[in-house]
Amino acid sequence: MAWKVAHACVRGSSHVRSGLPNQDAAQCVINGPGMAIVAVSDGHGGARHFRSQIGSSLAASTAVSVLEEFLPRHATADAAAALTSAEIEALERTLVETWLASVHSDLANQPLSEEELARFDDDDPEVRASVEQSPTLAYGATLLIAAATENLLLYLQLGDGEILSVSADGETERPLPPDERLVGNQTTSLCQPEAWKEFRSAHVVAPNLPSVVLLSTDGYSNSFRSDEDFLKIGRDYLEILREQGINTLAEELPQILQEATQQGSGDDITLAILQGDLRRGAEPERGPVKPAVSEESRSALITQLKARHSSQNRKVDELAAKLEESHRIMHRLRLLLIVLLLAVAGGGVYYFRDRLFAPSYSDAPHSGAPGPKSKGIVPDSKPGAGSLPVLPNHPAQKNTMRWQLAIHDGDTVTLEKGVKLQASDVLPDGDDNKPYAEVAAESEGKMILINRSDDTWKVQPSSGDAFTVVPGHHILLGKLTDAITFRKKVSGTIAPVDESPTPPPSKPASTSTPAAGDQPKGMTL
Repeated sequence: MAWKVAHACVRGSSHVRSGLPNQDAAQCVINGPGMAIVAVSDGHGGARHFRSQIGSSLAASTAVSVLEEFLPRHATADAAAALTSAEIEALERTLVETWLASVHSDLANQPLSEEELARFDDDDPEVRASVEQSPTLAYGATLLIAAATENLLLYLQLGDGEILSVSADGETERPLPPDERLVGNQTTSLCQPEAWKEFRSAHVVAPNLPSVVLLSTDGYSNSFRSDEDFLKIGRDYLEILREQGINTLAEELPQILQEATQQGSGDDITLAILQGDLRRGAEPERGPVKPAVSEESRSALITQLKARHSSQNRKVDELAAKLEESHRIMHRLRLLLIVLLLAVAGGGVYYFRDRLFAPSYSDAPHSGAPGPKSKGIVPDSKPGAGSLPVLPNHPAQKNTMRWQLAIHDGDTVTLEKGVKLQASDVLPDGDDNKPYAEVAAESEGKMILINRSDDTWKVQPSSGDAFTVVPGHHILLGKLTDAITFRKKVSGTIAPVDESPTPPPSKPASTSTPAAGDQPKGMTL
């Protein structure tokens, strides 16, 4: 079989805008009768691969030189059919080792410069360290190969990119199994350790050789709306080759690929073509290599191919629409999250309102509802007590600063500013170390008794309605006698002590139980 080859390599439109070089490379050779080699390489775009355009060029030339030695040994039908996996593995090792030798030779002639490495000092010093430790990283590249004799077609691929096999009836397929690890911009590379293990390979022998083989870098496949659209180019190129010949296509190819990068991926694009026998069954092969084709016919075929490239515009529009919709969804989610956070914060404020806000109360005796907000409570004891809420009580007697609490069958406790009561001071079985109540001064000189316990107190003033004092709330100490129940069977009275130059000390009350209705100051109820 007389194989024919052609290729084109164009700089990506995004590389033109950013000033990046073309990092693709390709070589195609006809090596004697019935023998051809096509190699395509894509240099990596990552920052650490700053010499990848050299790495891809070395990869393409390495493939040609190594295969030129390998193919003649398998030119006969028997040798082609007898190609073993061990021989292919040895070939893959040789490809990587030869590429590495070429890279090391380039490094010897042109070591990595301080200017090349200094760019990473501020942005990413770890990248500099990795490249200094393994300089071959700077040359990272992929490699795709199709090597053919009259009886054999060998496929080899390391990294991303596409190899398509097109039969005489236009059926297009990938001859190599996919590498599921190649997601997004991830790819295997010649520069990684033991790279030879990352090759995928396959071979076919006569009479099952395809009519056309297409090798391309990933910039080409990424220029199509879908994989289905991309696979259609197999039939497109087959028809163009039949109608126009490979020489005409070679002339048109740069412009075809230039439009693809502009309409599609924006990346560098390389396409190499290996043409075999184009006949359909027994149909004789078409005549001249470059047949005379009308401009209208040529235009129609090229336009049909380019139309698939332009479909990338629709893909970009669809992606933009999806991105916009994603932004709207994210905006709604953010609003929902803010509402939820505000609801949680509001619930927290409501739950802890007793400790977060200054108290307010009514000056009307036992009104049952809070009145105008006071100037705040300023206790002597611990910070934060002033934020306790207040229950209504009768007006305090401003010149009365001491009260007497009668509890525990006649025990009395003097209440004055700063006094703190433990549970044991109030309850028969109370804990010595557990706070129960506290006396503090409000900013206007009024005295309050704060409920520091877990109990809900019930207060019955000498006049007016009874009310409760829940934990964290307080009552004003007034000029009238109040009866207070701390918990079941534990109660007492609070009464002011008349002020005098020398106030009399508190005396224990009688332990006897008074008659009903007889409730002198300092006695239990």
